[in-house]
Amino acid sequence: MNSFDVIIIGGGPTGLSTAITITKNSELKPVVLEEHSEIGNPLACGEGISRDKLLTLENMPRISQDDYSTELKLQKKHSFIEREIAYQRFFFGKSGVATSHLNTVTIDRPEFDRQIAKEAEENGATIKLNSQVIGITRNAQQLEISTQKEKYIAPFVIGCDGPSAHSVKMMDLSPPKEYVQGVECKIDGVHTDALDFYFNFEKFPKMHYGWVFPKRRHTNVGVVTDTASKPRKILNEFIDYLENPNLKESEIFKEIAGIIPASGPIPKRYCDNYLVAGDAAGMTNSIFYGGIAIGIHTGMLAGEMAIKAHEAQRFDEDFLSEYQTRMDSFPYSDPVIQEAHKIIYSKFSPADLDTFGSLLNGWDITEISNFQKIILLLKALKKPSNLRRINEVRTVAYGFSKSRDWGF
Repeated sequence: MNSFDVIIIGGGPTGLSTAITITKNSELKPVVLEEHSEIGNPLACGEGISRDKLLTLENMPRISQDDYSTELKLQKKHSFIEREIAYQRFFFGKSGVATSHLNTVTIDRPEFDRQIAKEAEENGATIKLNSQVIGITRNAQQLEISTQKEKYIAPFVIGCDGPSAHSVKMMDLSPPKEYVQGVECKIDGVHTDALDFYFNFEKFPKMHYGWVFPKRRHTNVGVVTDTASKPRKILNEFIDYLENPNLKESEIFKEIAGIIPASGPIPKRYCDNYLVAGDAAGMTNSIFYGGIAIGIHTGMLAGEMAIKAHEAQRFDEDFLSEYQTRMDSFPYSDPVIQEAHKIIYSKFSPADLDTFGSLLNGWDITEISNFQKIILLLKALKKPSNLRRINEVRTVAYGFSKSRDWGF
């Protein structure tokens, strides 16, 4: 039996962030159990991230902040950063285009994960590959974790096992209720200069949105769809819809797919001896379905709680409830994001989306000010039928602005 202070299930950014926080701030010995044979694969990610979060959020791969631009250029040549991007475009059907001036970067996600893993190991974390968790049982005041090869025991376990949320189910908590599926292809050549998002419910009723992200030498093109659709067929139709002959004629050299939690944070993210973080806790941005920055941050919160629990020798759920309270205080947990998700993906018809696009056409939605809300109302007054949905339109616009920093 392998004994550790903390067992972390999952070796993605969330689990690795948890390990870094624990090892940097305590003498505790955590082990990370990763089911795959290497860190960073398989890839299931659009590979875009906020530049601000990359540079300021704890446990991101280390980048010197002495000179951002010079350092980013060096990283872009030698490491995980592929391209710096100054703005985003949001296409709503054929009726409107909004922009957002949020500095972002596209990344080589496998290398990104490997660099976080390297820091975790340098700080003293143990990473076990090919270690799929198949069971969790209680053993006195500890939890016993079974993999296909070995058993581990610890007084504290943190589930960071991604959208499948297997550990959540094993601990008799409620996993995410709703999922979407993403599929993406990597196309040779660079075919845009922005992060482009396409919303078109009339042309693609099963698609939540499509995206086009530029990398260093290729372009990521993908779609998010409901789980009952045929995503690869929709992706091919989306590429045709873009009317970019270079995209159609360029070679598709890789395709990836995966599921994404879409119903927001699960109701309870803790129980005796256990916390859950990241995708497994439903902690994705449910407008854009991004989860890297949120995963890293919730992993940090979980790591801090693990240290506090060990210091107090308290592993009961009453003590651990503070973890969820803290998580719910951050912007990515704001209920308006989930409200906006429900409106745009469940209530909006193609006509409503056209209205939304026409009202925001030409706007920079990096921030939605009170003045802009008044302008939005005045625009709606020009067409009385719009008033029926104006509150929903404002909620969606506010949700977009609220989620922008945590959207990728």
